[in-house]
Amino acid sequence: MEYNKTELKKYNYLIGQKIKAIRDLKGFKQDYVAEKLGISSATVSMALNDRPGVNAQTKQRVMELVKKLNYTGSTTKKIPQNNGVINFLVYKRFGKIITNTQFFSDLIEAVEKATRYHNYTIALTYCNNQEELNSVINSILSAQPEGIIILGTEMEENDLNVFENMDIPIIVLDNDLLGCEVDTVTINNFDGIFRAIKYLKEQGHTDIGYLKSSFLIKNFEQRSMAFKYSLDKLNLNYDENKVFLIEPTIEGACKDIHSIIKEKIVFPKALIADNDLIAIGALKAFNQVGIRVPDDISIIGFDNIPMGGIFEPSLTSINVSCKDLGSLAVEQLLWRIKHKNEPFHKTSIATSLVIRRSVKSQI
Repeated sequence: MEYNKTELKKYNYLIGQKIKAIRDLKGFKQDYVAEKLGISSATVSMALNDRPGVNAQTKQRVMELVKKLNYTGSTTKKIPQNNGVINFLVYKRFGKIITNTQFFSDLIEAVEKATRYHNYTIALTYCNNQEELNSVINSILSAQPEGIIILGTEMEENDLNVFENMDIPIIVLDNDLLGCEVDTVTINNFDGIFRAIKYLKEQGHTDIGYLKSSFLIKNFEQRSMAFKYSLDKLNLNYDENKVFLIEPTIEGACKDIHSIIKEKIVFPKALIADNDLIAIGALKAFNQVGIRVPDDISIIGFDNIPMGGIFEPSLTSINVSCKDLGSLAVEQLLWRIKHKNEPFHKTSIATSLVIRRSVKSQI
């Protein structure tokens, strides 16, 4: 059926009024409706308040779901009650690793979605350096959250001193903080590096080097250790002269690779990088000087960020599921909320290898 502008305006108004009436009668949570319909909370809000910018079909979908959720007959399905607030603290101790890359954006989004799925409200807080930590924590505690998830990629053991004697569940995400009495959810870095080296060996590579981050955090330290360990386990030779310190950014890595090339240092036939940013920076530098990847050098990254898939050649990378990492952190926190006196858990997720075009077989 075709509507003229006057009829359409009237139709939109009537739908909006019906939605408002249902909302006023029963009440519900906009985030829940938005998630169920696959639209934003802002769109739901505009539909409920009869604001412009939402088409009639979307308003109709919102109205139908609201009516269903608020039906008061014997089959009533009520929207779950909110269970409280979970704070997600993004701790940039140094501000050099946690950046606006896709990996960390996806990880933050995964935690947010998992929190909402369990009917908690998430409060996202940023702490930009160690000096701010005390004041940030005091601000978080004043809101009385049910628990705190800390993105602790850049965290060090002594940062936990701030949380001593606090009667609130805490989960540290992306850092195992071995030796500390705190629940952690991390990446199995040994698993990832072993998979990469095993694959290279299967492709006939025995001359393997490592692009090691010049800025050390726990993840990078573990990956570097895993490199040496995995070579030994797979009966391959480790040569410290084939481990190169590289800045963990694309531009920094590109610059460092150029410096190594200028020193006439010969790279091994295959390289594994601490992260995808280093690997992409190396790809960029090699392309600029005519070193062909994968014909002359094969490269594997770590994290499997989307940029690696569109670079030329596309980057083989160790994949980390941000969805699994974020979901597990939330589930671990919810368990801890109910079991405050149980022993601490150190949990890690396995990786997988995404094979693309940056590795060439030597067989």
